[in-house]
Amino acid sequence: MDIDIFNPQISKVAKGLEGKAILVYGGNNLGKTKQATRMKKPFYLPFESGLNAIPGIPFCPINKWSDFIRINKQLTDPATLDKAKEMYSTIIFDEVEAAANYCQEFICQKYQAPSIGEGNGGYGLWKEYATEFWKQINKLLGAGYCCYFIAHAQEKDGFISPKADKRALDPIVNNVDVCVYVESNGVDEEGHVIKSSGYLAETDRFFARSRFDYLPTTYIKEFTAEALEDVIVKAIENQEKAEGIKAVSYEEQKEQQTSTKKSYDELMDELQDLGEKMADNGYLEDLQSIVINQLGEGKKASDLKKGQEQLIEAIIYDIESFMEEHEM
Repeated sequence: MDIDIFNPQISKVAKGLEGKAILVYGGNNLGKTKQATRMKKPFYLPFESGLNAIPGIPFCPINKWSDFIRINKQLTDPATLDKAKEMYSTIIFDEVEAAANYCQEFICQKYQAPSIGEGNGGYGLWKEYATEFWKQINKLLGAGYCCYFIAHAQEKDGFISPKADKRALDPIVNNVDVCVYVESNGVDEEGHVIKSSGYLAETDRFFARSRFDYLPTTYIKEFTAEALEDVIVKAIENQEKAEGIKAVSYEEQKEQQTSTKKSYDELMDELQDLGEKMADNGYLEDLQSIVINQLGEGKKASDLKKGQEQLIEAIIYDIESFMEEHEM
């Protein structure tokens, strides 16, 4: 879609779990991974060994960050996305801290540094690591799956929160629709494990959150995949009733959030046509000024290469604005 603030898109809420992101965290042996694998059409990303006692779940081994890059490309590349989404609805990312460690190792190898903190002449490679982690997570979040992230818990100053390096945790926490803290209920009188409980709202004891204002409950007594999905679905239904809106499909929501994307060749053809029109109307010097303003002195539009599509778009917009102003 073209960008026009005078003809804006109006935000909509999407039904179901497609395109939603969930973070579930807590201590060990609470059923976080088991319940994740009960979600619809799961695909498991094993940054740590969580499937040792759970059969029948599709996955590919991950022993290094480059393994994840390869898998993520297959999950998100336009050439394979439709096929992947026919097979999988839920991508299980287990778990965040382990993935962050793999990413740090990758960055250290890339820049031949002994550690993230010692790289870049002692200034550290924290920015490069944060950028790499965000880039891959952003791809996954934008592909339209239900992304189910799993993390361990940490307690600091009496407050419980997800455990992972901030640079890896932030792009997940800041983008999830629901963050669930899962807590043990111990065992019953016969020694059988009681199902864990899930909390979807923050207290003075732990972190949790939800983007949904109309959750039917912020406490799931028996935390299961089915119960979690039910809470999210009902929250959207409640919002429809309370606000008089109509939830749409994920594809409809995605379409209105997508701006027009043209290839390098298409943009260069458009730029050439506009440039010729400017020159034919006697505005060659103005055209050159527009290009210099975006690229700098001594640069020409013909110098632009693939990977610089945003710069080409900026020049096209400036030319179109000039032409409109001069009624061309």
